[in-house]
Amino acid sequence: MKTLEKLTFPKLENEYLENILRELAGKYNIVQMFFTREQFSVFSKLIINIESSIDAQKHQHAKWVRKVKEHLHIDVLFIFTSKIRHHYSLGDPFKAFYCRESAVIYQNNEFADSAFKTVEWKKFKKRFNEFENNFHHDHQLHKWQIKNLISEGSSNSVFTSYSRLIEYDLQWLEELYIGNRSDSADLNERINNLIRYIPVIQKYFIKTTKGGYYLIDLFEQAKEASSDEEAMYRNEMFNAVGNAEESLYGLIGDRFNEFRKLIKKGYALKQEVLCDAEPKDKVLETAVQTILDSADAEQIYFYNKAVNHSKTAYYLLIIGDSLGNEKLKSITNTIKSRTEGRSSFVLISHSRCWIQNNLYEYQNFFQKIIKEDFLIYSSNMNHPDFHWESPHRPYHGDIDFYYRWTEQSFRQFSMIANNADGNYCGLTTIFSLFFMSFCRTYIFAKTHYMPNYLPSQTLWELCIYAEPDMIKNSYLTEQFWTGFFPFLDRNRAVFNWSSRLATEEINQMKVIAEKLMDELSLAVVEGGLVKKIEQNDSAN
Repeated sequence: MKTLEKLTFPKLENEYLENILRELAGKYNIVQMFFTREQFSVFSKLIINIESSIDAQKHQHAKWVRKVKEHLHIDVLFIFTSKIRHHYSLGDPFKAFYCRESAVIYQNNEFADSAFKTVEWKKFKKRFNEFENNFHHDHQLHKWQIKNLISEGSSNSVFTSYSRLIEYDLQWLEELYIGNRSDSADLNERINNLIRYIPVIQKYFIKTTKGGYYLIDLFEQAKEASSDEEAMYRNEMFNAVGNAEESLYGLIGDRFNEFRKLIKKGYALKQEVLCDAEPKDKVLETAVQTILDSADAEQIYFYNKAVNHSKTAYYLLIIGDSLGNEKLKSITNTIKSRTEGRSSFVLISHSRCWIQNNLYEYQNFFQKIIKEDFLIYSSNMNHPDFHWESPHRPYHGDIDFYYRWTEQSFRQFSMIANNADGNYCGLTTIFSLFFMSFCRTYIFAKTHYMPNYLPSQTLWELCIYAEPDMIKNSYLTEQFWTGFFPFLDRNRAVFNWSSRLATEEINQMKVIAEKLMDELSLAVVEGGLVKKIEQNDSAN
């Protein structure tokens, strides 16, 4: 055994950690230390084989262990001797790889009999296969139980069973990536911890605004419903939960395959490097760069391109936080300036959590847009996929209310526009609000998506996206006596003075309002989304 004064750990390349290990070797029955510097993982592994299980537990929770993990990205794992031997005898690949002879950086000759040694792959292979098969066998039992519960239509039990299965998967991922389980932590904590080792897990779980995860919240709701003896009807989420679980199951299989190669041949597998999709034209490239200069976007989807005369409209969905209407308007104006006004840009933006929470109503719209083919920017490769409802039953919630409100605005506008005494106070505001209400209702009727209070031109171009034939009405806006869309946006506020409007100007607004109301009635009433309003009801 080396004297403590001469004991060095050059592979660690850190004096602070070396001093701690020298002190441990002098005070405690340290048998061995194993160190593996990871090339393609965030955390390297320092495993300390110690005689006493009590000492192992005490040191595992020491402050310096957390400090080394945070600042040096080295995972320190204390394992007492009998535990290493037992796990290895079961075929645990984590112990087989990280506790191999070539990884030893310290060995105490006084405990030579306790020193852990691995065997060659041919002798270990049978244990490894049995270890992996035990996992697959128990996993299959869990899946059969869930399949039976789904066939019985027991929604609450399905979710609670999926909760147990995902917990089972997380336990195995912890064992295979970290070396021990965090049984005292809840599922949200365990997912957060594993993401540091397996970033791709972020793709399988959408975060809520409270920092937890959407699917884990479903499990909690199912538990609460069961305790209150109430039924929870979210059958359309079975596939989403099943897909997330299947992804975790796949990660476990991948890790077993990786260990098989690492132990057998002793080489590390390279991970794929993310390459962001690049925009294909200069205008789109300028738009994306402008968005990224002004906003913290997670992903950008380019989902439509429409040509109106000589002008091209680019339709972009931005997934990210803190992108309200004013921010989008500012970004749009900057893009127009940088592209010299040759194109128009239809920007909509929502946070990932907001989209997930509103899929019950808007899934038809978003599922057509959020596709790999339309993705032109992603800040990293591990953004979570959405938990799509399956089957999804699209419906137009409250469209009756939206339609009637739009019709009432139209009638109010018509009443003032046809006022014989020439008092047109509030007419421009009512016309502007009618147009906004028409656009939002029309888009909702056609696409199952209710946009925010976006600029008028953006709303109109979304109408054209919802129904390309609507472009035939663009001549009405082009013939307006002034800039049509700026006029509308200026008049989304109530004024207390009488508007000075010429008869021709009023007639133009009347023609537009009447034409758009006919289009909306065709989409909503004739389309069977609401019942035709009786004349007596309208009068009231």
